[in-house]
Amino acid sequence: MSLQIKKETGVIYDPVFLKILEDIPGGVTVKTNRFPDTTREIKKGSLLNADASSAGLYNVIKTVKLTAAGVTNTTILAVIPTDHLFKVGEKIFLQGGTSGTITRVSSTAIAVGVAHKVIANGAVLYEAAAVGSSAALYDADCILRDTIQVRDEKGNKLGNIFAGAIVRGTVDESELPYFVTSQHKIDLTARIRFA
Repeated sequence: MSLQIKKETGVIYDPVFLKILEDIPGGVTVKTNRFPDTTREIKKGSLLNADASSAGLYNVIKTVKLTAAGVTNTTILAVIPTDHLFKVGEKIFLQGGTSGTITRVSSTAIAVGVAHKVIANGAVLYEAAAVGSSAALYDADCILRDTIQVRDEKGNKLGNIFAGAIVRGTVDESELPYFVTSQHKIDLTARIRFA
């Protein structure tokens, strides 16, 4: 006779979600036109924003975490390889109150068209509303429930993708695929708890 207890009832969640209290009935449609050509999938736990111009469409919120301190008056930011969804032409907010346009993206760095102050190792950068602005382009409204594929096996971009989204619950912040800014946590206050 074994004393081991095996759970046979209840709900078992993915490590990202510690508790799911409410999702969006019918799901959401995630826009796929905002990603680099190398991006094959968007991982579960990504923050989403309800598109103001099209009902039912959602944008993925882009952030990136530096792995090395920036150097004074440089335009290059060292980042974790393949750990971001940014592409050339987008605006990125740089710690210290400066945002600029991305001019080049490689597997290890992002080049920005403006010199910046020293940025601390581990700083989280996010997509800015405009050059010179510290405001985020998108507010967080919900969290992607499952990983979605945005390109097929041949690399062709798929159309907007239907997906589940969580609006109330608890997430394990350390399991999220992309970093969350303090402002995005405020956007989700009283609905999503970050543990």
